[in-house]
Amino acid sequence: MGDPNRLAIYTQIAQHDELFCGEMHAKSHISPPTLSHHLKVLTELGLIASRKDGLNVFYRIVPGTFKAYLDYLRQIGSRPMTK
Repeated sequence: MGDPNRLAIYTQIAQHDELFCGEMHAKSHISPPTLSHHLKVLTELGLIASRKDGLNVFYRIVPGTFKAYLDYLRQIGSRPMTK
């Protein structure tokens, strides 16, 4: 999630039950190849999932994954720092 575009894409998907790739492109300034790259990264991280319907690809949030990442970050953030 370290990229502002990736966070914007995730947020956009989170605002819908499911979002068509073409809608994301139409609502953003991101080029199709860049959008595709970020969707691939989010999918590989387990944050989103996709389904194909003919030539269309729809994306949705994977429930619980983002919370699991946050819980992990809180856990490691609360540990004392060592040198």
